[in-house]
Amino acid sequence: MTDLESPTRKTWWKRPRVWVAVGVVVVVSTILAGVRLLSSDDSTRPPVAPQTAAQEPLTPLPSGSADGSPYTGSDVDVIGRGMRIPAAPHGHVLEQTAKTSPPRLSQPIAAPQGLEWQKVYGAPLPFSASDGPTQISDEGVPSGFSRTPQGAALASLQILMRVTYGPREVRQAVLDSSVIGSPELKNIVLNAPSEAQYQTIPAAVQILEDRYSEHSASVRWMFGPLPAPDEFPTTNGTVYHGGAIPVIWDEGRWKVKLTEAVVSSELSDFEEYLDDPKWSTTWF
Repeated sequence: MTDLESPTRKTWWKRPRVWVAVGVVVVVSTILAGVRLLSSDDSTRPPVAPQTAAQEPLTPLPSGSADGSPYTGSDVDVIGRGMRIPAAPHGHVLEQTAKTSPPRLSQPIAAPQGLEWQKVYGAPLPFSASDGPTQISDEGVPSGFSRTPQGAALASLQILMRVTYGPREVRQAVLDSSVIGSPELKNIVLNAPSEAQYQTIPAAVQILEDRYSEHSASVRWMFGPLPAPDEFPTTNGTVYHGGAIPVIWDEGRWKVKLTEAVVSSELSDFEEYLDDPKWSTTWF
């Protein structure tokens, strides 16, 4: 797979309601855009719920025992989805106690076994007991994601969040080890501003059949429900917002791929309802 996204769409920075930080590549701006829309929510607008995902505030996850726990507590995102706070600054790797997910893509994508969300650098990152990560280096680089659709999805968001919200030294290490792209594109990501206090756990994930092989994938994440922007009015006043993250299997691991097309594309996918049966809404 080479051309994962079309470069013919309007440039994303021309939409101020969607844009968050000048110079952030579009795979990063997709996430930032959603959190800006969410933080400017109009409380008079009712939320839109996916078909299988509850949107009521959730109870924070338990933090574990007081002595020797790998967690220091728990938290919720602004929608009320629970996440743990790891004691380790780069996240807590889960013991891989479950069978790895099947290598073939199924629809919708089943969540990996033992999935939990951890608050790392102020942003939620996914960890599983079946598909990785199996290791996080002292520099904050995750590895050991399975060569499956679940592994590709986990790796795409882990890498994206770390190069977006991690300290500069973490960004550099992850860019050097886990991102494919020109030095110019990597430099844009390295120097982009970050602000994670309004970050949310994704509502849904999707990989289409023609966008997945054992060598590459285009993982679409959706966030929301968010206030609908002026350019995409909806019946309920809310919308789901997301975009695709291309990943490549290279040197025995999944890596995010940065291209000119990805940087210049709009990638602002707006959907009023996640009613496509190929959307998974069970990853939180």
